Formats: sequence, C-alpha cells, structure tokens
Amino acid sequence: MELARTVEESSRPGKRRRCTSADGAAPKHGRRVCGLVVVMVLIPAASGFCPSLCTCESDRNLRTSCINASLEVVPIQLNPDVRYINLTANQITNVHFTLAFYYQLESLDLSRNRIDSLGSKNFESQEKLLALNVSHNVLQSLLKDSFRGLKRLELLRLGDNQLELIHPTAFQALGNLRRLELTNNRLISFEPGVLKPLVSLETLLLDNNQLLEVPYEGNLEHLRALRHLDLAGNLIEFITNDSFGTLHELRTLRLAGNVLMELDQSAFAGLTALQLIDMADNNLTTVPTVQLSKLYNLTTLTLSGNSFVRLPAVAFQNLFQLRELHLDRLDRLEHIDTRSFSFAGSILTSPDLLGLSQ
Repeated sequence: MELARTVEESSRPGKRRRCTSADGAAPKHGRRVCGLVVVMVLIPAASGFCPSLCTCESDRNLRTSCINASLEVVPIQLNPDVRYINLTANQITNVHFTLAFYYQLESLDLSRNRIDSLGSKNFESQEKLLALNVSHNVLQSLLKDSFRGLKRLELLRLGDNQLELIHPTAFQALGNLRRLELTNNRLISFEPGVLKPLVSLETLLLDNNQLLEVPYEGNLEHLRALRHLDLAGNLIEFITNDSFGTLHELRTLRLAGNVLMELDQSAFAGLTALQLIDMADNNLTTVPTVQLSKLYNLTTLTLSGNSFVRLPAVAFQNLFQLRELHLDRLDRLEHIDTRSFSFAGSILTSPDLLGLSQ
C-alpha cells in the first residue's frame, strides 16, 4: 500500500519525482530502483493468473486447461494472449461479457457445461478463433448475433444440446466454416436461408434430430462445397427429385434410421460424385434400383434392416465401382434372384444372406 502511494505521488504534475522506501528513506540507487520495483509489480498482471485446478502453459502455445475444475464462470484473469482454452466439464451457465479480453484465442472448448444461451455478440473479439465447441450443453436456440465476429471459424460443434430454433441469420458471419455439428438436438425444420451463409461448409451433421424432410430449398442448395452430409436418425419419409438438387461435391450421404418409404426416380440424380450412401433401417420394401443406377462413382452401399421381400435381377445395375454392399438384417427377405448381383466390381460379404432361397 505504501509503495503504491509513493509511486502515485511521485508522478503528479509539478511535483519532483522522488523514490522512497516503505520507511521513507531514499534508496541508494535512486530512480533506477524505483523503476525496477514498478516493473516487478506489473509483470504478474501481464502474464495473467491461473485458477485453482487449472493448468496454464506459458510457452509459445499459451494453452490453458480447466477440465472439471468446478468453475461456474469463464475465468477473465487468464493471460490475455492465450490461444487455447479448454473448459470442459464445469458448471458454466453463460459466456456473457467474459471473452472480450482474449483477442488471440484460436480454440475454445465449452463442452459439457450448463450453458443455456450464447447470447448476442459475445464472440465479437474472437476474430482469430478457428474452433468452438459448445456440445453437451442445454442450448435451446441460437440468436441473431450469437456468432458475430467469428469470421475465421472453421469448426463449430453444437451437438447434444436441446436446440429447437435457429435464427435465420445466426450463421451470417460464418462464411469460412468447414464443419458444422448439430447432432442430437430437437430440430424439426430450418427457416429458409439459415444455412445459406455457409458457402465453405464441407461437413454437415444433422443426425438424430426430428427433421421431417431434407432441408434443401433455401438451405442445402447453397452449400456447393458440401462433401459429407449426415441425416441419419430423423423422421424423413420421402426423397423427392428436388431433395438434394445438384450437390455435385457430395461424397457421403447417411440416411439410416429414418422412415423412408419412397424415393422419386431421380432422387439422387445430381449427386454425381457420391461414393457412400447409407439407407439402413428404413421402411423400403423394394431395392431402389433405378434411383441408385445413376450413382456411377458409388463404392459403398448399405441397405440393411429394410423390408425387402425379394432381390430382383440386376438389382444393383450400373454400380460398377461398388466395393462394399451391406444387406444384413433383412428379416422379410424370401427370394434372391441368381442375377441380383450381376454388376462389375461387387463384393458381397453379408453372412445373413446365406441359405436363402435362390
């Protein structure tokens, strides 16, 4: 306290600078000692403070890990130059006004907390952030400016929340995003344009929601860079000619665990680069031969757990690149035509088919 008072008084205008010790005596080395003391006082503030039960690396990585550290708020006293913060498995409920100090942040993990809202504009200072993980929380909605400022973000994990509503412009700032995970939420549909800003998106995980249809119009149709799409575990009944349009870069499509009953004849016509499609555990009663025949680059096909009664001749025609065919758990299957697998390059390894009538 006395040191702080002495330094403050010595800096007042019109007053001669004088360095004294706590007992009032002049130091032997005058101003040099005073300057040294001031520097020593300021250094701890610049390096930040590491909370209890956390580990803070002060090397060039500037990494802080507070996993299961019983934190209720995001710590604001860390090194302001920190690049990686892991706050997994705490009791944090929000991020309001707690991240403004960390301009150099590149990765932030807030998974397995109790966050119910990201609020608005709480990431405005994180222009260098590349990865954000808010999975396994209790988010119910995403607001208009939830991700404002995250212009360099490449990975966004929002899986295992309770999301039901996403504002039409929630992703407006995420033009650089490569991977978006929305697995295990409560999404029924998307407002038109929600996904439109994600022009760089390559991987989209929408599995285990409550989607009633493929959100193509106004959304998927804008994702020209999309390579991997997971729609498994939803409530989709039909695939129309317009469900996927012309997603020319799509490589993998997962539709397992829906309630698919019908596929329009040109349902997959625009998916010219598709290599893997999984339609296991649906309600298909016939092999979608015509629909699949346009997938000339398909290497892996899964139709397990459907309601096929028979496999007709050339059921998999034109699939000349096919290397894996999964047809197990076909409980209603009674007949397999001897020409069912008359296509080049096929491999059939499903043991559950052995012994069936041909």
